[in-house]
This record gives sequence, structure tokens and C-alpha cells, in this order.
Amino acid sequence: MVVPVQLVCKLHRLRSARYQRRGAGRRIVMSDANDQKAGGAPFKGSERGRAGSSRQGRRFRSATARGLVAAAVLAVVAVGLALPTGTGTLSSMGWGAIAAVCPLGALESLFGAWAFVPRALIAFAAIVLIVVVAGKAFCSWVCPIPHVQSLFKTKRRAREEAAERNAAADAALGRWRRGEKPARPKVAVDSRHAVLGGALLSTAIFGFPVFCLVCPVGLTFATFIVLWRFVQFNEPTWGLLVFPAVIVLEVVVLRKWCGRICPLGALLSLVSTFNRRFRPTVDSKACLRDVEDVGCKACAQACPELIDPYADLGNRSMTECVKCRSCADACPARAITLPFRAVRRAESDGPSGFDEHGGRFEEPDRSERGVRAGGDEKRDESCLGAIGK
Repeated sequence: MVVPVQLVCKLHRLRSARYQRRGAGRRIVMSDANDQKAGGAPFKGSERGRAGSSRQGRRFRSATARGLVAAAVLAVVAVGLALPTGTGTLSSMGWGAIAAVCPLGALESLFGAWAFVPRALIAFAAIVLIVVVAGKAFCSWVCPIPHVQSLFKTKRRAREEAAERNAAADAALGRWRRGEKPARPKVAVDSRHAVLGGALLSTAIFGFPVFCLVCPVGLTFATFIVLWRFVQFNEPTWGLLVFPAVIVLEVVVLRKWCGRICPLGALLSLVSTFNRRFRPTVDSKACLRDVEDVGCKACAQACPELIDPYADLGNRSMTECVKCRSCADACPARAITLPFRAVRRAESDGPSGFDEHGGRFEEPDRSERGVRAGGDEKRDESCLGAIGK
């Protein structure tokens, strides 16, 4: 009797999967109902506990690191106030003859002066170079606004944000299963860029940086400075009331400030289009989608920017990545890293970002070749080898 090769291959894959499940001490499977509907498998009780504790520990470490960096920036400002160093703040800092200005402030200086300002242009060029290398890391590692927002975040708001991330992750997983590929313009323009244009236009009209009057980053440091002077020199000013009030208005009432309003984030997103470093990269030898054929979406669920690190099929493009490492912390298989130089994935169902030359990884046509096109080919070769034996 002649047995079809496809049937033998299928039996071989089922047997291999059974053996892997028996000894899978490190394998973890996602557990909520949405994953099961999408084709995922449920957790076992002991695995759920191990995965949860591991993810919480790693998330705590990254969140703590970001908080420590923000605290260090504030400490540098405090030292500059306590000692006559003149280091300044994030809006304008320097040491001796070396000065750096906020990139948006530098542009506003050029627009407001209607003249060529060499220092502002040099500072802007230097920051552009940093953003090309580090992307939007400033937004999560240096900017104080995310930490200020966390002070006013309620449980209801946290649940709403979690639901929004989960919906975006479900949508990204659905696109991946349908075999879709990233189809976005290289520069995605939204409401933030309209605010950026308005800020520059108003500066050109009135001759001074209008947006700086309400910039929450600048107001955060202004509040710190006036509070410091009140404690040190007993100099009470209206700024002690006005500055915090404007900040609360922007981060509480305008809750989508970072994603929909911030012109500085818009400017950084334009420059980070050229960023190819420190992008989330998925190891296909460890990722549950590749290894276990599970509809895992833990990385997309954890991303505050609604990005899909696995296939770049999220609601927002990978250029919006703020390098916060939330995806790496949430990955149950520890399959995500943020290397300085991304390498091509050996076994992949879709793009996880860009290759070493800046090109997108090509995704096999999943609609024609099944759920795991690349992995099936490798397993078919192995099972054919087993037939030969």
C-alpha cells in the first residue's frame, strides 16, 4: 500500500509536537479567551503562574530603569540649580560653550527670528542625528510626561488603556492570520503633525515660540524650578499655581496628549522614519507563533503605542516605537530583543522590522500556504528525511 507523503509528514509533525509538549519545561502558551478564539491554546495552571511572575519581574525592572533615568535627569537639573553650573533643563541645556536646545525649540527659533541662527541649526542637526540612531527613545526614557500621567491615572483609565491595547493586538493578530503585509505610507501624518505645523506657523507670525508657553515638558521643569526657588529663596510666584494647573489640564483633560497632540512627538516621528537601530526584533526560534503555532499577542498587548512588534501590523507603524521594552518584558518566551543592529530572522512568518540594510522582511503568503508557511517547509524536509530512514 502506498502512503501519501503529505499524510506521513502530518503524522510526523503531530508526533513531534506531542514529544515537545511532554518535555516543554520552558514553553508557555497564552491564556485568555481571545487567544483561544484566534487559534491559541490555553495555559496550564503551573505554567500560568511561572509566566506571570517572570513577566512581572522583567516589566518591573524595565519600568524601574525608565523611572531612574527620568529621576537622574531631574537630579542633574537640581544640581544645576543648587550649584552655579548653568546646565539648564531639557528645554535648553549646555556646558560652557556647548549648548543644546529642544529640537522643537530650535525650529521655533529659526521660524521666529526669520533668520539663519547657526547655534540653533547645529543643535537641531545634532539632535536629529541622535534620533536617527535611538529613535523615539526620548519619549519613554527621558520625557517626564509619562511619569506625570501615571500620577493621575485611575483604575478606570488603566482598564480603558488595557482594553484599547487588547483590541489593537486582536486586530494585528487578525491581519497576520489573513496574510496581510504592512501597507502604510513611509510618513504617517496625524493630528500631532497638524499641531506641529500650527506651532511653527504661530511662531513665524508672532515672532516668539508660542507653543513653549504651554509645552508640558517645559512647564514640568518650570514648576520644579519655581518650587526650588520658593524653598531656597522664599520667592513665591503665580507660577506655583499656574504651571501645575496647565500640566494637569494637558495630561488629565487632554488624556491623549502624547498620541494625538504632542508636536515634539510628531517631529521625532518624522525623523525616526530613518531609524533602524534598537528596533524590537523577534527570535523565531523562541517565539510561540513560530515554535508552538500559537496565536500569541502578548507583545502587541503590552505596547503603549499600539504597535505589533512581531509583524508590524499594529494600528501604528514601527517608526512610533519609543524603545520602552514593554514588549520584551511581556514576551512569555523571552523572544524579543532590541539590538543595535537588527538581523534577518531565520524562520519567520512575517516581518519583525527591518533587515540590516533597512529593508522590510518579506512575508510568505499565508493565505495560500497555511498558518505557518516557513515552518511547514522546514518540518516537511525533516519528515521526508524520516521517511527515507
